[in-house]
Amino acid sequence: MSLKHALLGILTVKPMTGYELKQFFDSSVQHFWNAELSQIYPTLKTLEEQGWVDKSVEVQDSRPNKKIYALTDGGRDEFARWVRQPMPATDMRDPFMIKVFFGAELPIEDMLILLRRQMEEEQKILAFSETVLREKIRGGSHALHSPRQGLFWTLTLEMANAYRRAYIEWCDRSMHLLEESMLEGGATAIEKRLSDGEPELRVV
Repeated sequence: MSLKHALLGILTVKPMTGYELKQFFDSSVQHFWNAELSQIYPTLKTLEEQGWVDKSVEVQDSRPNKKIYALTDGGRDEFARWVRQPMPATDMRDPFMIKVFFGAELPIEDMLILLRRQMEEEQKILAFSETVLREKIRGGSHALHSPRQGLFWTLTLEMANAYRRAYIEWCDRSMHLLEESMLEGGATAIEKRLSDGEPELRVV
């Protein structure tokens, strides 16, 4: 995903400062995309150079002046062009999968511990998404008086939560298979059963 297009999209809501854009990220799209201020400000500068946003300065007496960014007509056109483009399938990049791939270098007991911890982390994120993030999305759409936006924001949350649930299920199933391999005298029998697609391997 392009950060510059994410910023253009957020600015369709209203003009914002860089700090407000960061706050919007944290309260709306945190479950699938994140950006730091150190990334946002240089990208805003690029967008301004491309003529896609305008910057105005609001003078404040007791605080530093505010730099407010607003979409130009060109920026709105660029966002409309980008948002209509189909996207290729997302690459899966998960550092934990590298650890699992080389799991044969560890005792199975150690890998079971890693899987358990990973599952617990995913469970924490899922619980946060189902409570705090869901409420933030509800509050954000209410503040904008836009149930339509709330609907689409909720769709992204449902996708993120479905991914977390699948990850948790995979961790659970992986632990089950590793424990079976310890009981059945090694990984060969389990590997053969996996390749055969034996239905009894489902975790219950």
